[in-house]
Amino acid sequence: MNIIKTLDQLPEKRPVVLAFGFFDGVHRGHQAVLQACLRLAREKKAMPVAVTFYPHPLTVLLPSASIQLLLSESEKEELFKQMGFETTVVISPTEEFLGQSAGRFLQSLSRITSLCGIVTGENFTFGKNAEGNAELLNSYFLDKGVFIQIVKLEKAEGGVISSTRIRKCILQGDVKKAGYFLGRPYRICGDIIHGFRRGTEVIGFPTANLKPERERAVPGDGVYATRAFIRGRQYPSVTNVGTNPTFGNKERSIETFIFSFDEKIYDAPFALEWIEKIREEKQFPDIEALRRQIEEDIKRAKQILEV
Repeated sequence: MNIIKTLDQLPEKRPVVLAFGFFDGVHRGHQAVLQACLRLAREKKAMPVAVTFYPHPLTVLLPSASIQLLLSESEKEELFKQMGFETTVVISPTEEFLGQSAGRFLQSLSRITSLCGIVTGENFTFGKNAEGNAELLNSYFLDKGVFIQIVKLEKAEGGVISSTRIRKCILQGDVKKAGYFLGRPYRICGDIIHGFRRGTEVIGFPTANLKPERERAVPGDGVYATRAFIRGRQYPSVTNVGTNPTFGNKERSIETFIFSFDEKIYDAPFALEWIEKIREEKQFPDIEALRRQIEEDIKRAKQILEV
């Protein structure tokens, strides 16, 4: 994957088709835009280019804002690559960039001599105070030899599929519905950290403790059927998110029991796919009651994961 930071770095001699969006999650709606870009590029014999932004523009305009992202930047770029993109433009949305008028932004696009097409979703906005939209983009390039394709929003279960809607599902624990909107299970990558060691020494179910990136959306408290990915291999697992009220913890943690697994995995790449919520987190009267519930959670997770 070729990563460039500005539109000025696009090749001048090879025609390009651009797909614009923040693309957090690369959900089914985003995929429709990106696939349309790939198709148009094939028709035009041009290079398809995904144009995205990092960090989230809102965090630049409002530094106190906390946006819980569905993907890291590297994960997003990897999904672009899997879809067939060889080049991604990752624009840093400075205050100056975000404060430019819609007209100035359009002029900057028109100066790209290799530009032959642009694809966006119908809710695409640009310029200061989002004064520019897909309709303005289309009218501006109408007689300039640049084909504009506006992709309709994807809808499911009575509403538009959006990153905001998916994020809400995840925070509420509905990872199954989030996966449906994404078109794949929700995944979090991170580091394995040392926990309280209660899983091994007290309960008898050794766990891997995941530390995700600070900005990532973490499912709401509860117990989940998950899939763990370690060193390129996949393992069925069950994951608890919360404060472990039976032990009176205050800090929130993500603890995963991996079925039929007994290896040291500190410092190994680790990822979790969240398949379905099993139950809410709860406090148990004693360790034995907790142990029995974990055994039931494992049985239910195996049913969900079909293992």
